[in-house]
Amino acid sequence: MVSFIPTILTLLLAVSGSVATNDKHHRKSCIVKSGGSNATDDAPAILKAFKKCGRKGRVVFEPTNYYVNSVMDISWLDDVDIDIHGTLLWSTDIQYWLENSMDVGYQNQSTALIIGGDNVRINGHGTGTFDGNGDYWYQWIRQQPNTSNYPGRPHAVTFGNLTNSAIRGLTFLRSQMWTMSIIYSHHVLLDSILVNNTGNWAQSSNTDGADTIRSSHITFNNWTVYNGDDSLSMKANSTDITIKNCKFYNGLGIAMGSIGQYNGQYETIERVTAENIEYVNTLHAFYIKTWTADQNGYPPNGGGGGLGFASDLKLKNLTTTGLRGAAFAISQCTRFSGAPGQGNCTNSEFQIRDVKIDGLTGDSKSTRVASLQCSAVAPCTNINIANVGLHLSNGTVAADYLCGNVVNPGGFNCTGTPCPAIDGMPVLDIRIADRGATVTPRSAARISNTGMPSSMRPKDKRYRKVSGSNLTLPINWKVPAPRTSGATLPIPTIPGMKDDFPICSMIRLVSSSS
Repeated sequence: MVSFIPTILTLLLAVSGSVATNDKHHRKSCIVKSGGSNATDDAPAILKAFKKCGRKGRVVFEPTNYYVNSVMDISWLDDVDIDIHGTLLWSTDIQYWLENSMDVGYQNQSTALIIGGDNVRINGHGTGTFDGNGDYWYQWIRQQPNTSNYPGRPHAVTFGNLTNSAIRGLTFLRSQMWTMSIIYSHHVLLDSILVNNTGNWAQSSNTDGADTIRSSHITFNNWTVYNGDDSLSMKANSTDITIKNCKFYNGLGIAMGSIGQYNGQYETIERVTAENIEYVNTLHAFYIKTWTADQNGYPPNGGGGGLGFASDLKLKNLTTTGLRGAAFAISQCTRFSGAPGQGNCTNSEFQIRDVKIDGLTGDSKSTRVASLQCSAVAPCTNINIANVGLHLSNGTVAADYLCGNVVNPGGFNCTGTPCPAIDGMPVLDIRIADRGATVTPRSAARISNTGMPSSMRPKDKRYRKVSGSNLTLPINWKVPAPRTSGATLPIPTIPGMKDDFPICSMIRLVSSSS
């Protein structure tokens, strides 16, 4: 604990609500004073403290609320300790954030806060909290035509050009969008972090726990994440990433990607290890998603045609409770449903290779251990899965390994394909009932297990669950003509469905309907 000399200067500064300094041991210390209500924007006082003590000093947030009503770029830090005992609460002025959020430097994403520098030590001491007031965003985004990457919707924090640093003991509550983007950062430890993006009023969406981009030697240790999207995601040029001793709830699991979104651009994901990971009610344990070779639209809600590879991905000692889909999944079909044109699941030049999963146990709601839809142009190679002990609640062993363009798999035999294909497009065989409203799968394993949770269903609409899957369709959905056997048509857009990770993206009728 730093002691403060009660000089007239320090007392005056403290009373003014700005900063207090202490030159003991030649290190400046600044205590940030809160304005006390959301009527006062504390961002200027925070920036003033960092400008004064952000180099070879210490910045302290007291155990109180700080109201952040404007963007903050704090990217000049050097050899600084940051102690956060209180809560930073972001304002709900959505229009301000849409107009002023700062560029992240990837996918046209934006952020509310940038922290960067060298030898930065942030400690939340188990109480420090970043509260994004996300309930307002979750409710607002559901009313927009674009519910995925809405322009200007900010990440809670971006660690940009951060090196040789450590972030510990922080809690992130209801982030506005992605909780954390880590870009152009190297040798960073993120330890004992809690992310809870569970909405009070509306289901959260696109609330990744953290995303790494063009970064290396990043360690995630002792994380707990409750969210509605990727628990953690490694994107373009993420290398030497370590994930250990983490618990993930309700999201999609650990993701590699999406990647390959930028036409002609070469990107990689290499040397990612995950060990001692627990999953509760997640869709997957681990999945890889790349864009197709066809460019349909532009980022963030479109793209494709990227080059590169993902390799040397190792996962060990994974345990699951209530897993909702295939434990391990690969899709090279990624495209946004609103983008022009059609995707193709077999033409990507981005290759996935050298993946090893050793130790995957627990219970699942799916019989699929793996669903691997790889590209025919660049097939998946050296995929190894060992020591699997997954079972359904009734004791049935999960034993399905669905493979498309997987060369010489190790430790398992392929038992089927993820989806049949027409001209490279994966399809779903269905039968249409006389009323044209209910789809009955020919094979439940072919259905994407990414349906809308019951908590997200509008109360004024009726839904029918497709037999043997978690995919839901509106009861009043009408199949467009032609309705003859063998016809193909797009799967209808379903609010709340994860639309950038399709398993089957076309429907093929196997019987006609009246």
